[in-house]
Amino acid sequence: MGIPTRLLFCCLLCWNLFAATAQTSSGLRLNKKQQALALLNQTTLTASTFWQNVNPELFLANLKRNAEQPVFLYAGRNTNFCGYAAVGYILLEQDPLGYVQFMLNLYKHGEATYASVRYKPTAAVRKTAGTILYEGELDRNDADQVFFFTLADHYKGYLNLLHLNYKRDRELGLWAATNLSKFNRMLRAMMQTEIRCIGYDLVRVKQKHLVDSLQKKLLHGDVFLYLNNSILRKKNHNKVKKHIPTHYVVLKSISEENGVITLTYWDAGFTTLRQIDQKALNSLLFGISWSVRNR
Repeated sequence: MGIPTRLLFCCLLCWNLFAATAQTSSGLRLNKKQQALALLNQTTLTASTFWQNVNPELFLANLKRNAEQPVFLYAGRNTNFCGYAAVGYILLEQDPLGYVQFMLNLYKHGEATYASVRYKPTAAVRKTAGTILYEGELDRNDADQVFFFTLADHYKGYLNLLHLNYKRDRELGLWAATNLSKFNRMLRAMMQTEIRCIGYDLVRVKQKHLVDSLQKKLLHGDVFLYLNNSILRKKNHNKVKKHIPTHYVVLKSISEENGVITLTYWDAGFTTLRQIDQKALNSLLFGISWSVRNR
């Protein structure tokens, strides 16, 4: 067998192994989704003594919708829940059964464990979940409220130091804010995989061949972008926030042609396609976090 033939054989073998691994991973996710839906279909809930304002029927319906269509996980219009939504979206994509089991235990017992981490939300948080108003679809999504409030109550970063305890409407402010290192801690805990990151809370990412780099990261796992949200979509941010990162999205694809960069990303309830130039991308990007599952 000549050298060219051996090279071709090796390339074909590597491709077949990669395809088989991808197919197996996809099959496992589908199986977990089916198991999650089967569990929900055989579950009935009564009013919870821990989550007094959470409607059990709405809670179950929300869980089922999330398991079926993670893309619709919605963080609300003006809350600071976007980081928790990004974590929840990936959790639903990769482990819907684990998510459903975690949420059912949280509802029934007021606390639950996921990936060896124990979550025990405080009474103030448990009293508030189910009462959110004027945040669009989040108003009706009781399970999402429980999930977001639980993560915000559990994980703390330096932005939360002056607002450690929950008071009414603090989901709109620093109590729920998520700096980059806190976001990465959540990813590592919930995804149970290696998470790498470049970037800072107040310094924009400076990297040559940024589009090529992001494309390569997408080949190995999930990619999260930490952005100045005022450039992507309007929100009730004050003048200070317009100059700092405020938002997390899940990158799905990125390409560049004739100086125009095309991004597809999941953004707290929506999948969006956006075209921008290199200057705009450099202006809005403060952090990149990515998993390295498929090496």
